[in-house]
Amino acid sequence: MNQRFTVQLSTALAFGPTGIIWAFLPIHLRSLGASYLLIALVSLIPAIETIGLSPAWGGILDKTGKGNNILLVSLLAQGSGFSVFPFLKSPEEFVLVVSLMGLFSSSFIPVYAAMATLSNRQYGRAIGGFWTAALLGYASSTLIGGILYQYSPVSSLFVLGAIYGYAGTLVVLLAPKDALTLKRSLDISRGYWGLLKQRNIAILCLLSISVLVSTSAFNSFFTVFLVDVLNGSRLIAGLAATGTTVLGVFAYRVVGPLNDKVGRKPVFMLGAAGYAAYFTILYFVTNIVVVTLLWILPIYPLVQSAAAALISDHTSAADRGKGLGLLESAISFGGGLGPLAGGLIADAAQLQAVIIFSLVVALVSVASSQILIKEKPRITIPSSI
Repeated sequence: MNQRFTVQLSTALAFGPTGIIWAFLPIHLRSLGASYLLIALVSLIPAIETIGLSPAWGGILDKTGKGNNILLVSLLAQGSGFSVFPFLKSPEEFVLVVSLMGLFSSSFIPVYAAMATLSNRQYGRAIGGFWTAALLGYASSTLIGGILYQYSPVSSLFVLGAIYGYAGTLVVLLAPKDALTLKRSLDISRGYWGLLKQRNIAILCLLSISVLVSTSAFNSFFTVFLVDVLNGSRLIAGLAATGTTVLGVFAYRVVGPLNDKVGRKPVFMLGAAGYAAYFTILYFVTNIVVVTLLWILPIYPLVQSAAAALISDHTSAADRGKGLGLLESAISFGGGLGPLAGGLIADAAQLQAVIIFSLVVALVSVASSQILIKEKPRITIPSSI
């Protein structure tokens, strides 16, 4: 396998199991009698882990350059976790195992994103390429998983996740020697605190938290909303999850270069405004087809690609893993806080009330982004380089 294909295949296999957890585990836990708050812990606990561990994994990568060793351990842990799932009986047991897996899967984004941006100075395009591979993993697992979950026992989903994890482990073991490693930079590192003291990085992390709270508060329960509230089928839930990831693949192919062309701030703001429009429409519409089509719109790539490109703009090669790790910590914090807030609101009222909460936070994010985000002057780099 050549180096580029190895990285892309490894990325897809690493992120596939996350799609299964994201799309189908909430439905399964609900069928076991779990509350919305308990289901929210599937997102919240790994998010808390990622807050501390994602920068740490990035720091290890910056220090050692051995991305292959980090990924080998993380993929093996993922496969092992899914191998345990068929033997679990209670929602609490699932939450515990997902939490243990999160200790290692928190390495994926800082490692893969750092490798992408350090090999391509067009950061928007590089981030787009990384997320394209990741979302292909999401899409394939949710498509296959939706079919399996509709027509087979739930244990088939867990076997699928284990296959992804172990296949990813095998790819890393068979990878060319230098495919998943980085050369150590000679730049002087500013360290985690030095990065956070930089105004642009700190503000971007806070804005990312805000946007992720908005989207995850409701979207973490979307498949439950689709199946339990709108009476959709599990297959539709799987197809919806596949649809949003497939469109995300195409979106990243567009928005990655778009960041390099028009700037990071306009792309970030477009994503935040897109969520505000999405929740506004969603509140007034209950048609299952329309709701599903709204959900699969690829809004998140706008926010994530712009944020990662901005972080790359403001970090040197010596701090790239740390910087992207800090961003992932912020995203994970927002992605964990959102479901917690959404779960509390849904248990106290109903899922429709969560839509209002998400809309308000999205509007605040749009206004704050306009005021606070500052870009570095863009340097045009010919695409042939």
